[in-house]
Amino acid sequence: MNPEQIRARIRELLDQRATHEQAIATTRAAVGTADPTAEQATALRAARDAIVTVDAELDQQQAALREALDEQTRNANAANLRAELGGADDRQRRQGGARIGQEQRTYTGERDRRGEVSFFVDAFRSSQLGDVSAQERLRRHADEVRVEGELNERAVSTSGFGGLVVPQYLIDLSAAIIRTGRVVANTVQGLPLPEQGMSLIIPRGTTGAAVASQATENSALQNTDEVWANLTVPVATIGGQQDVSRQSLERGTPGIDQIVYNDLSRAYHAELDRQVITGSGASGQMLGMLNTAGIGAATAFGAAPTAANFNRKLAGAVAAIAGYGVGLTPELIAMNPRRWGWLTAEADSTGRPMMGVDGQGATNVLGVNQTPGQYSGGNDPDDLRVARTVGSMQGLPVVTDANIPTNVGTNVEDVALTYDPRVCLLWEDGDGMPRQLRFEQTLGQNLTVKLVVYGYAAFTAGRYPQAVAKVGGLDTVATQGLVAPTF
Repeated sequence: MNPEQIRARIRELLDQRATHEQAIATTRAAVGTADPTAEQATALRAARDAIVTVDAELDQQQAALREALDEQTRNANAANLRAELGGADDRQRRQGGARIGQEQRTYTGERDRRGEVSFFVDAFRSSQLGDVSAQERLRRHADEVRVEGELNERAVSTSGFGGLVVPQYLIDLSAAIIRTGRVVANTVQGLPLPEQGMSLIIPRGTTGAAVASQATENSALQNTDEVWANLTVPVATIGGQQDVSRQSLERGTPGIDQIVYNDLSRAYHAELDRQVITGSGASGQMLGMLNTAGIGAATAFGAAPTAANFNRKLAGAVAAIAGYGVGLTPELIAMNPRRWGWLTAEADSTGRPMMGVDGQGATNVLGVNQTPGQYSGGNDPDDLRVARTVGSMQGLPVVTDANIPTNVGTNVEDVALTYDPRVCLLWEDGDGMPRQLRFEQTLGQNLTVKLVVYGYAAFTAGRYPQAVAKVGGLDTVATQGLVAPTF
């Protein structure tokens, strides 16, 4: 789609989101201070799920819009450059016979697959064998890239090719380090971090006022003093660095610094998500959900895990949060991908799957597998703002997050979390993206450039720790509890 079509789709999605938000507000207004009816609760969950789906597509459309606009800019730059270089005959003369725009590119994925020509083979034959034909093809390729205005878009190191310009189709296939993303962090309540201060103070009631019936006329009413305490939330500094030789930046393919920055940024978000879940609260870390005092915890399984007893524990965790009273509602379940995969593999005594696959007419199942084989972090490593649901259990959406630990307790278990994301608070600086720094002089005597990313964030589940409950991690007998499943 062109940019205007994408913008139109974004406007449609924003309208849909506003409609769902209005539906939630209307339902909440109708509920007031009373408990919602089953129908109202279902409507609220459906509207929230719809917003999550809309947000996921909004992220995709925004990425597509950026790509389309970038492509427009590249095409315009290439057209301007062609105009400056003159007509086809003049361009052919300038490029020594490389008729850019009229002939097939020297190196393409299709030509590589057909065995016609290979960039890697030519690079070897040119450098090691002095092959004149290979050198000519490499020179023609460099001219094509320069004329087409692509040179400033390259993003891969060329140290292995002595400064050669790597073809775009090979760069597009470069394999970045796989990261876990920030699924759970994307589900909790996001707030802007104040511009100053290294801690946040939240007043938190520990003892509430009380009321009771008046014993007799003119006798004293119930009098219980409220007690408040300060919940202090420290601001954490999360960052990483990488030393890069000046030669690779100046003599290699342009863009190696951005590759490093992108990888550091993805590592930053994965670490932030890990701290939201399991941060220790020590050594500068945020205090994560699992280490927050007062969260709910299911009892030990006391047996090998089955889909049935796991579902029972999960139901208890959901009921525990709902049982605390008005204001806390379990809205989401998060688990490690290995636990979700295990659930989808479980079958009843007749061999029927315990988890139905969406659209296949589930019968008497514990839950629904809506996106088989998918990870809640999405498929695009650069799309960090994703928290896609993979299915549902107990009527609640399920997300998978590889940052949920698999080494809990003496039995080395994973855990499942159910929580109310509205009362788990995550403050992030600016738009949540880490800052990028480049230090030229730190190791200048070694011709080394230091690339750094860092960001500030604060998280707490301590405002209402009862809004989080975990399942797993308490068994001590081998094979019991949420140990590593076998498939």
